[in-house]
Amino acid sequence: MSTPLSFTQWTALADGFVIAGIACALWSGFAHYAAARANSAAKVGGLGGKLGLLALWGATGLMLMAVIQRGIEVNHFPCQTMSEVLTMFSFALLVSMTALHYALGLHRRSHAWAIVDDAMMLLVLLGSFGTRVYMWTLSTAQRDLPPALQSYWFPPHISALTFSYATLSIAGLICVIYFSMRFWLGVFRGGVSVRKQVLTGAAMTLVPFVQVVTAPVFFATGAVFWWLNRKGRLPELATVGALEKDLDDVSFRAFAVGMPFLTAGLWMGAFWAQEAWANYWGWDSKENSALITWLIYVVYIHLRMLGGYRGEKAMALLTAGTLSIFITFQLFGYLPDSQKSMHRYTDDNVVPREGMQGPAQPAQDTKTSQAPVKSSGTELASTEKKGG
Repeated sequence: MSTPLSFTQWTALADGFVIAGIACALWSGFAHYAAARANSAAKVGGLGGKLGLLALWGATGLMLMAVIQRGIEVNHFPCQTMSEVLTMFSFALLVSMTALHYALGLHRRSHAWAIVDDAMMLLVLLGSFGTRVYMWTLSTAQRDLPPALQSYWFPPHISALTFSYATLSIAGLICVIYFSMRFWLGVFRGGVSVRKQVLTGAAMTLVPFVQVVTAPVFFATGAVFWWLNRKGRLPELATVGALEKDLDDVSFRAFAVGMPFLTAGLWMGAFWAQEAWANYWGWDSKENSALITWLIYVVYIHLRMLGGYRGEKAMALLTAGTLSIFITFQLFGYLPDSQKSMHRYTDDNVVPREGMQGPAQPAQDTKTSQAPVKSSGTELASTEKKGG
């Protein structure tokens, strides 16, 4: 049984809808900006917004079909290779944006808030398309699912974490937009301390790897503020100050959607580890990285609820959480301690292991070495348990 199209064809159609959604989001954003400037009483959500939402739904449905078809082609849940994981993440971004569009309801508030919704949709669609472009550089070859991943915990564990990463990344993106706006308003109008300007500029442009995401948003915001300054329409500091409270609330609502899924993903991973390795927590480097991410968000909750953190302080913590997600999800494989992790199944040059301890061996070593692997009694017991 198979779908009418191949995985590549489904993703190509989805990319077309994503590009159409990007164009519609730009169209809708300019239309809402013009209406907001004119204090128009016209109903929020014009043709551009409706077509953009239709494109978002279409892209989401097509990516779902691509994920299903990939699962049929590889005969298992399609999250074994990095290209498959990124396909799932691209799909999760679209699902998260669709859910947040209705959950936050920004498009129903006013033309000004509809602009924020349009900007979020634009950036998420660009992020989804950028993820797909990066995937073109990766291997799409099929790999057999190792016994360690042949568990009913595999699909819900990965799905929960991927959706949480996507949703929490959108929450962090809202914070990046705010800090970029404040930076460029300080450049063109003043009123922001030099210390804040330096820290914001360095965080957006100098942090290795992360700048791939933050720098485009940062400089795109600068281009918008440059244009507004030329037209004499630059917002006042008080306007951005009021926006700080609103964006803090929006980012918290987005966080509230993603945090339960992150927690559920960690719990399911612990239960799975107990079944596979007779140990709920092995202090593996990937586990520790995910735990650090979760703890950052726990600190955010406590400081927001008990410490009164709001606005800039709260959004800075959310941004730190997003940075930790990026490290866990994409930079983990480059970290020295990751070489002996039991969570490197997505690496194309590493042979998947079945819960065995010790550093992973490169794929080419298995072709040349026929020596038997010496296992401890604990490892044998773990393997026998999974085999049974």
